[in-house]
Amino acid sequence: MNFLKNKTIIGQIITMIALIPIIICSIFIFIFVRQMEKEFDHFHRNDVLRTANILKSAIEISENSKKTVERLIDEKLHLISKEIAKELRGKTIEEVTQQDLIALRNKYDVYNISLLVRRNDDIIIAQSSDPNEIGLSTKEWGYWYDAFQQLMSGKPVTVGKGYYQEHYWVGPISKSDWENKYFKYAYYYDGTTEFMINPYILDSEIYHATKHSDPEALIHSILKFKESEIEEIAVINANVLLRSENRDIIEPERDAPILYGKNSYKHEKDHFYIQKVLKENQMESVKLGENYRKYYLPIPNDRVITIVTDLSAGTKFFHNIIFLFVLSFVAAFVIIFFVLQVIMKKYLTPIPTIHRYINKIAAGDLTEEIHVDQKNEFGDIAAHLNEMTDSISQLIVDIKNDFETLRLVSNVLSETVHSYFHVMDEVSTTMTKESREIFHEIELEVKEIRQNYENINQQLEKLKEANHFEFHHVSNFIIQSSHQLIRLNDLMKQNVKKVTEMNLSSFDAIQQLNEIIIQLDNLSKDLENKINKFKVQES
Repeated sequence: MNFLKNKTIIGQIITMIALIPIIICSIFIFIFVRQMEKEFDHFHRNDVLRTANILKSAIEISENSKKTVERLIDEKLHLISKEIAKELRGKTIEEVTQQDLIALRNKYDVYNISLLVRRNDDIIIAQSSDPNEIGLSTKEWGYWYDAFQQLMSGKPVTVGKGYYQEHYWVGPISKSDWENKYFKYAYYYDGTTEFMINPYILDSEIYHATKHSDPEALIHSILKFKESEIEEIAVINANVLLRSENRDIIEPERDAPILYGKNSYKHEKDHFYIQKVLKENQMESVKLGENYRKYYLPIPNDRVITIVTDLSAGTKFFHNIIFLFVLSFVAAFVIIFFVLQVIMKKYLTPIPTIHRYINKIAAGDLTEEIHVDQKNEFGDIAAHLNEMTDSISQLIVDIKNDFETLRLVSNVLSETVHSYFHVMDEVSTTMTKESREIFHEIELEVKEIRQNYENINQQLEKLKEANHFEFHHVSNFIIQSSHQLIRLNDLMKQNVKKVTEMNLSSFDAIQQLNEIIIQLDNLSKDLENKINKFKVQES
């Protein structure tokens, strides 16, 4: 593993190869997790939808069965009411006693029988087999009172509730005003009596008749199923639940907020989601803590089914799948990593050898050759490196040989220049000195000649009267001679000056050439030091 600690190409290749599956698998795991979450959510939603549809069907079947049974019971109560009316026909309300009604109750197997009469602007219970009902007013009973008014006036009952036939109306199952029980109340008035006949039975009789299709029993069986993740089911009467005020449940279909099941798992936005699903007619869900999710599903008649599912088992299963997947990936990655390591070591072995060889070349050691036995790119690289090393070695040997020649030429040139410089210096000094001496002697001679010319000229002045022509001729000659001597003197000065300048220029040129030779010598020494850093095999 040392090649991983060092920054080697093998370590970098393995790292890059390892990073690719890591990145790909990380992306795949992320996508897999997201997809699995969607699948689990889809599975839960489908399970909830199936349960809701089963419950919806059960409610519909139950209500249809209940309505069928209720219609049978309504017809039965209708017949009972007619029979009671026959037996009480011709009697006034005062003539009918409680014992008479108890006898009729037992005869026709009903829970109780009451008789209602008009009193001013009210309809009251004037007689009953249950003494607790006697004297109760119905004026505050809402649409029930309206139905009583219509029935006792010989009109059809149009309150939109219950079941109506001519002279007969049955209200929905309702709670007794004085007894905490629910009953099926029937009312009959055909005008042959001064009172309205009211036989009624307990709702339990209807319940026993429809028990096999009761949604409550179905909910109970679903919750008892061990493999089910459903924790709670409730059928909510939305319009009642959304009203904030508490009210007595007189008619369960109208007043009960929870029709079936329980709604113990509350959420702060229950009312919001109930309103939303009723408005949009589609399922909604919300999480309850970490392990529960509550679903809201609309059903007809402004009702909402709420189903609470326990996510802990599914979450545990999901986490186990993720763990096994990640564990499998890690195991596969480790195996692949070590296989790659073996392969890299086998096929990339020449890389460290080539690296060491190149470092030796960089350090100037060209005395060795690299040997790679593989017949691939690494073998070609080794062969080319050996060829390159040989070429560089030969080049350095040739440079060393040329350098020796250059150094000899430089030494000879330097010696020649120094010798020439010494000679030129001596010659220049001697010529300058002799030129000055000659110039000085010539100057003295010229001065002496000029003096003699002046003396001759003075003598001639004295003789000019004697022979004017000859005097003039001699005088001109002397003057010309004097001028020529002066020009000669000037010419000598110029020649001496030129010789001096020539000597100085030669000296400067030789001095510059000497400096160039010194620079060349320094460059030769520097090149020699650099070349000596390389170790080559010299033949």
